[in-house]
Amino acid sequence: MITRRQIRAKVMQAIYACITSGEAPEPVFNLLLKEIQTEVSELEEKKKLSGDTKLLVALYYETMKQAEWYDELIIKKAENWELERIARLDRILMHMAICEMLNFEEIPIKVTINEYLELAKTYSTPKSSKFINGILDSLYNDFLSDGRIKKKGRGLIDHSSSKTNPVEETTTPN
Repeated sequence: MITRRQIRAKVMQAIYACITSGEAPEPVFNLLLKEIQTEVSELEEKKKLSGDTKLLVALYYETMKQAEWYDELIIKKAENWELERIARLDRILMHMAICEMLNFEEIPIKVTINEYLELAKTYSTPKSSKFINGILDSLYNDFLSDGRIKKKGRGLIDHSSSKTNPVEETTTPN
């Protein structure tokens, strides 16, 4: 069974491959994610679940589509940092987290932030998770005050408190 964390990791890898290869998103999706999409869809059907296929497909395409806008949001928060100095993988992880915060109503904000911090700890530099946490926490507070955060169902779970430190909280993999 594939977990949501594994889905996020596969999407991250596909986005990285797409950016570094210069290929269009569709062929990269077909090469790296199509088989996983089939597996996830079959599992959802079997267990009468939903959301994981959407997470895989929408997270990949929406993150790619909005990358420039997400970079603009990040650079406003990354004081004294030029965009080119931020590790490509860290930018991808932040793009995906922003996408998830804004587009996946059923996923709680704390879960989103925790998941991307864990991915940063696994795949990026030792200091990346702290940097990413600072940017995402600041963006979350902006999104919350601007009314951009729209959550429902499970997504409503404990996303109302600001100034949290998701690194210290423990959650089960989503």
